[in-house]
Amino acid sequence: MKKGMRGAKGVLFLFLVAVLVIAGVLSSPPGKSQAAAKTTYNVVIQEDSSLVSIVSVGNGPVTPYFAQNEGTTFQMQVDTKAKTETLKVGKTTIKATYYPVTILAKSYKSPSQEFELGGRWQGGNALESKVMPKNATGKLYISDSNVDVTNVLGATKLKTTIGDGTVDPPGSLIIGPFTILSVVTVESTGEMFVLTGTPYIMTTSQSSILVKGSKSKLEKKALPNDSTGVLPTPLVGQPIDLDAGTGTLVGTGGVLKGKSIGGMVDYINGQIWVMKITPAS
Repeated sequence: MKKGMRGAKGVLFLFLVAVLVIAGVLSSPPGKSQAAAKTTYNVVIQEDSSLVSIVSVGNGPVTPYFAQNEGTTFQMQVDTKAKTETLKVGKTTIKATYYPVTILAKSYKSPSQEFELGGRWQGGNALESKVMPKNATGKLYISDSNVDVTNVLGATKLKTTIGDGTVDPPGSLIIGPFTILSVVTVESTGEMFVLTGTPYIMTTSQSSILVKGSKSKLEKKALPNDSTGVLPTPLVGQPIDLDAGTGTLVGTGGVLKGKSIGGMVDYINGQIWVMKITPAS
């Protein structure tokens, strides 16, 4: 790996808090012969699961950083009993059917990352690990739904809108909000460099984030965008098929005035989770 890419990957993980994440969609409901109230699946994040972050430290220069989410694993539980709800899609009201989904926090594991530090730590390395402190819950739809996610990050809060007025197909999954903590320490001293947590909503449909109404250097920055050349525009996942063991989640998030020993940090990020889903034994 080129040195520049190593540094980029590292800094990204510095401020990124990820996501994430999961799923699988019921192309068909769990069998009636199953005695358990939930069916458990193992999920492994595959290659081509890109992660992009746009960062400003101490209100300094805005820089994009890139990484991969490959190798993260967790378990998700899908209820065997379907539920229904009423959704308004544009001017139309629909009855949507879904299975409740739970991502088990205790099962979440993400490979440790080592990366190069900048600033006064130039030439040193840092270690980054991730923790999922609480279970995440969501809905796996087997009928029409509306699960597009639009985020606007303002000066004091993140505003999230669900739905874009267009019906999404069966197999659509939305999960969250949930948080994954990112803990980064300086390798040589054990000093904590940053501890951050970003709320995410992951979806198999479209996701985006825009910084608007802030005094940050990230004002009017957005993900996805055309300049990074990594995330597709628009950023869209793929419906879940539990029989085939496939599906892709996408998500965007961000924080303004996050704390680190490198100074206040502003960042937005977007990511892709290409999943391999198999029944737990």
